[in-house]
Amino acid sequence: MNELVAGGGSYMLPALFGIAVVFFCVVVFISMRRAVRANDQILLLEALLREQRKQTKVLQQLVELSCEPEVTETEVENTPELAVEEPSHLTFRAER
Repeated sequence: MNELVAGGGSYMLPALFGIAVVFFCVVVFISMRRAVRANDQILLLEALLREQRKQTKVLQQLVELSCEPEVTETEVENTPELAVEEPSHLTFRAER
């Protein structure tokens, strides 16, 4: 009986080593997978940034094309003002 108990200890070291190797492989697999996903996300973010820059340039060009020239003070002074007449049929009453 003592031989069976004493003989079982010799398998303990390789078993622990095997468990450690499997654990290490799982940790490396998970960390590599996360690194690949992070790299993919970085590539996607860079692509989005390029597209946003393109859209910004297009919008700036559209704004430049659609902008009207600024009105100067002399043009404002020379424009005739419209006479605004209040309609006589409207009366305002305070509510009670």
